[in-house]
Amino acid sequence: MAASAGKVTGAHIWAFFFGVAFFVFLGLWYMQLREREELVAAKKAAESQASNADTALRSRIEEIEALIRTIGHEFDIDQIGVGETGNKTKVLGAMMDDIQTYGGDLAQETYYATIMKLRSELDSIRQKYEQVQDELEQQRTQYLALQEQYNTKVGEFQTQTNTAKSDLQDYVATYDEMIGNKDTEISNLRTQLADALLEAETVKEAYAQQLKVKEDDLNKLTLLNQRLTERIDQIEQISFERPDGTVTNVDNATRLVWLNIGSIDNLQPQITFSVYDKNNKGVGRTKEDIKAQIEVTRVWENRAEARILKADLYRPISPGDEVYSPLWEAGRTFYFSFVGFMDLDGDGIYDRELLHDIVASNGAEIDNEVGDDGEWIVHRGVSANTKFVVIGEIPDPSKTEREDEKEMYERIVAKRTELIAEARLQGTRVISLNDFLAYIGFKPQRRLYVPGLADKNYQLKAGSQSAGVNESIGDRRSTGRVSDIFNTDGNPEQKESSGRTSGAFRSGSY
Repeated sequence: MAASAGKVTGAHIWAFFFGVAFFVFLGLWYMQLREREELVAAKKAAESQASNADTALRSRIEEIEALIRTIGHEFDIDQIGVGETGNKTKVLGAMMDDIQTYGGDLAQETYYATIMKLRSELDSIRQKYEQVQDELEQQRTQYLALQEQYNTKVGEFQTQTNTAKSDLQDYVATYDEMIGNKDTEISNLRTQLADALLEAETVKEAYAQQLKVKEDDLNKLTLLNQRLTERIDQIEQISFERPDGTVTNVDNATRLVWLNIGSIDNLQPQITFSVYDKNNKGVGRTKEDIKAQIEVTRVWENRAEARILKADLYRPISPGDEVYSPLWEAGRTFYFSFVGFMDLDGDGIYDRELLHDIVASNGAEIDNEVGDDGEWIVHRGVSANTKFVVIGEIPDPSKTEREDEKEMYERIVAKRTELIAEARLQGTRVISLNDFLAYIGFKPQRRLYVPGLADKNYQLKAGSQSAGVNESIGDRRSTGRVSDIFNTDGNPEQKESSGRTSGAFRSGSY
């Protein structure tokens, strides 16, 4: 029994184990209890802090809401707009927009500074307003004093006016009596004037009838005089033009002539002349008197060389023949007037620029010119210095159906009539464009017909035949016959001449 009492048994081990486990469990439970108490205390502290923070936040939110209401804009608490001062849909952006909008030139960076600036400006304006009110009160006092003086003057003036009215009434009564007498005199004079006017009108009608008869007679005589003058000019063909130079030598082989005028006479190359026989009846009469056309090629001091542009085979140029151009004269400048379409070479294309070049190269000027549209290009009026009025192709207004062309043609016709009337008053000669070109020795260049380019029909001179043979002289046509020496009838002998010459060599051809 004693031995079993001192021996460690399983019960002892389980008892020890349960004891140790009990103390461990007790320690753990205590530690959990302490941790729970600390967590509860921390929770209570956190809840207290959260409550305080919530209370403070609500207080701040109420303050911010009060601030937003004070600003005057209706915004929610979450629309403060920190960092978005340029956004007017936020509180801060709206505040900055108010500062810029209502502060104007006085706008500052903050509300307070802007309000202070505006207040300062308001005080300054109010002070000026008070000064203006003081000045206005002083002026009002002066105005009342002046009003009193004015009333005094008005009273004096009224007294004088009443006196003047009384005097005026007396004068009017006297004046009415005088007017009555004058009206009677005027009535008598009017009756006399009516009688005199009736008599004068009768005399005027009689004189008007006589004047109309005289004017009709004068117009008839003027027209008759013009017709007789034109007929005499056509018959006598009197010319007061003088030759510009003389042919001193001729070389028919090289088709060159030499003239007795040169650079000392202000002669320039490319000036053209018409050539007249040395026994002519006067230069510038008709183009039938012209025997040749020449163009100056070289100029020396006292002489010049010219090439023959066109010549009459039966009236060759000889020394002593005279040359003439209406565009040129030594030491003088001539003026010309042109009206109508200017077709210089007959190709249906108007050559106004070429005409200008010809006139300018000869040292002449244009004082009147009517364009192809019927408007003035140059208009100085026909004067005593105008040498010729040159009439080009005048269109017929009745031959066009287009209203704009008809008006244009009518303007050209009207201006031609105007220039001719002025030329008759000035004694200026009126010539055709063809005569003018013949006088100046103009030779048209070889024409190239392009269908559809020209405005009018173009008639070739000799069909498909060479112009070198058939058209060089007077536009003669070949008969198609050849010399008998070329016949193939077996008789090669040359026939005797009949004594007749070809029509291309008849005298007078030009």
